[in-house]
Amino acid sequence: MAQPQQPGPRGPGEGERAGVPARSSYYVRNPWRMVAPAAFGGASTVLTVTTVFYALGRLPLALVVLSLVLAAAALGLGLYARRRAARVDARAFDGLPPGD
Repeated sequence: MAQPQQPGPRGPGEGERAGVPARSSYYVRNPWRMVAPAAFGGASTVLTVTTVFYALGRLPLALVVLSLVLAAAALGLGLYARRRAARVDARAFDGLPPGD
């Protein structure tokens, strides 16, 4: 009776390219990749909640201004994180020299 075959590499050298070990997961290698969409989502949420509560008359104008500043800061963080993620990707795929 034959044993069922297991998927994936079975021996040394299989699953590797010419002796180059397999790379780790994309998101483990580049933590900035997850920060950008989270920051954009946070800014969108702040603006949505601010708009709803201001329209209902439950939010004073001073807090609206504070919310706009907070949303702008989150947007800035998202843009910075997107730029950092692109640099990390380029460095990981030999597009940039090492260093920051």
